[in-house]
Amino acid sequence: MAAEPSNARSMSDLMLRVAEKLGVAEYRSTGQLHIPVDQFNFNLCKRYVNNGISMFMADQPPKGWRWMRRPCSVTFATRVTGTADAGTGELHLIDATLIATYDTADDLKDWWAYILTGTGAGSYAQITAYDETTGDCTVADWLDADGNPDGTDPVATDTFAITSVKTNAGDAAKYILPANFGGTVDGKIKYAANSAVGTNIEWCDEATIRARRSVAVNSGIPNLAAIRPYQPMDEDLSQSRQWELIVDPEPGSAYTVQFPYTLYFDGLRMESGVATAGGATTLTDNLRTELADHFVGWTITIVDGTNVGKSRTVTGYTAGGQFTFATMTVANDTTSQYIVEPPNNLHPAGHQFDDTIEAACLARTEMESQDEHFDTFWTDYYHKKALPNAFKVDQRSAPRKLGPMLSGSQGHRTRLGDSANFTYLDSSGTDVVVA
Repeated sequence: MAAEPSNARSMSDLMLRVAEKLGVAEYRSTGQLHIPVDQFNFNLCKRYVNNGISMFMADQPPKGWRWMRRPCSVTFATRVTGTADAGTGELHLIDATLIATYDTADDLKDWWAYILTGTGAGSYAQITAYDETTGDCTVADWLDADGNPDGTDPVATDTFAITSVKTNAGDAAKYILPANFGGTVDGKIKYAANSAVGTNIEWCDEATIRARRSVAVNSGIPNLAAIRPYQPMDEDLSQSRQWELIVDPEPGSAYTVQFPYTLYFDGLRMESGVATAGGATTLTDNLRTELADHFVGWTITIVDGTNVGKSRTVTGYTAGGQFTFATMTVANDTTSQYIVEPPNNLHPAGHQFDDTIEAACLARTEMESQDEHFDTFWTDYYHKKALPNAFKVDQRSAPRKLGPMLSGSQGHRTRLGDSANFTYLDSSGTDVVVA
């Protein structure tokens, strides 16, 4: 990932600005302000930040924000199926017939194994090691159909599919789309230029593909594609709001397709708390209720108390609320207050919109807090200064040869010499003129 400017507004920065506005920011023992860790004030700040970003995204030009238009690239999977041998279990999937094709150490490493039928049906895992002499695929843990830890372990005679990239339940015709895909496709789907495929691929209704596959599942170069809500193979209604790409015929090679889509904002994430126990490489908060491994890969930062200012990457997390990380030398204790957040926890608009995002979060704080001592400075600044500037920045990102990007029935443009004025309605129904 490309490095961000050192002054980019992170989730922590926005949370602290909102906390200052609300008067709930706390002082560290070192004298610096930090985000409050008590759950009421913390969650209040988090709500205002995410609501502010959502408001900015809704206050878009008539044809939408250019920065929200993203390309999606999907590479189809190579797929192999089989039946598990004896010895298959908690951390292993064994099939000796695999060695005839995959005869080099770790040939299947990083591929995905899905249990199709039998005791472990619905469970899946990414392969962490492969033994070419026995056909033994090692995994870190079997996940359930919704991706949660501690899925059902497979046993001998279970059938499976292994795919080179992650798919929906091992089906090479179904691909789970990024979490920021909101269900809106903005253009044609095409094979990548280096795919060397002469067949065109076209969008259709998902019912068309479903009907074709109900008769026969054919293999070949896909010429039809559709988008539909992602639903795991179990019978319970999924809580996921992700979508999947389904194609027909089922691909037999690793072709790549690309299409444009509109980014969907699902909220920035962060949690806080106070340690109930700790060590040099651990911190425990027994009030946490998340499942095991939920915070693995996130960054934990001690904002006050013992080890104040130190940050580490979380390498382990148990359902009892214990974080594991590289040593902090001094043992954490019950004075250690922390926040934990995903890496690169930044708003989706980009550095050039930082000022507008910050203004939106503070404006939302004024609008929602209902505190009589608040003035409307940030609300006015957001609507009259920051948002119009964001429109200009977004417009300048368009290549000049494409012509005006902010034209349409929702606004009008008038030429006055070398200047241009644009009028639009913001989220509060107010006319705003971009000069």
